[in-house]
Amino acid sequence: MTTYLQKPLLYIGYALITLVALYVLMYFVPSFQMPFLDHKPLHNVVWRLAFWTHVGLGAFALALGPFQLSVKRRLRNVDRHRALGKVYILSILIASICAFYASFFADTGWIASLGFACLAVVWFSTTLRAYQAIRNGQIDQHRAWMYRSYAATLAAVSLRLILPFELAVLHLPFTIAYPVVAWLCWVPNLIIVEWWLRQKQSGTMAPPTRI
Repeated sequence: MTTYLQKPLLYIGYALITLVALYVLMYFVPSFQMPFLDHKPLHNVVWRLAFWTHVGLGAFALALGPFQLSVKRRLRNVDRHRALGKVYILSILIASICAFYASFFADTGWIASLGFACLAVVWFSTTLRAYQAIRNGQIDQHRAWMYRSYAATLAAVSLRLILPFELAVLHLPFTIAYPVVAWLCWVPNLIIVEWWLRQKQSGTMAPPTRI
């Protein structure tokens, strides 16, 4: 049953990733006013540069990730996988530094700021470790760190699923919901991936569908 569910679940995941990547790019539409920006320091040139760099490169890495993690596509064209991998890594290294700076301006105070700052550090470090591993020819370690890196990248999707649930279903005030989601959008992702990697290493998990 798990095997039969793999492909539909993956396609649903891809659809969510695509929708979030497209939604995030709405920040670049001049005539579209994003409510998120209402309380941001738009007068701060450094913040604007950091925020839009983070948004643009982060959305690109988010959309690129599934293609890089696909076994079939990787085996089909190794050279393209390497080239896109370099772009993915460079995009995240830059975007995570910008995200770290932007985290100090997070709404609702220091708990949310700390959550997003830690996410930026994890995002940067897991991606850097993936790059260092492949440079040293450690393919298995490279793949494991790339999974961790993309788990952090998927925080963009998790946040946009969890926050509306907190607000619309749990009826939490924004001052509580936002600090919570600043941690909840990425910590469970990494726990799940770490569990999956350990199961995979121990051989107790069936191989994933190659798509």
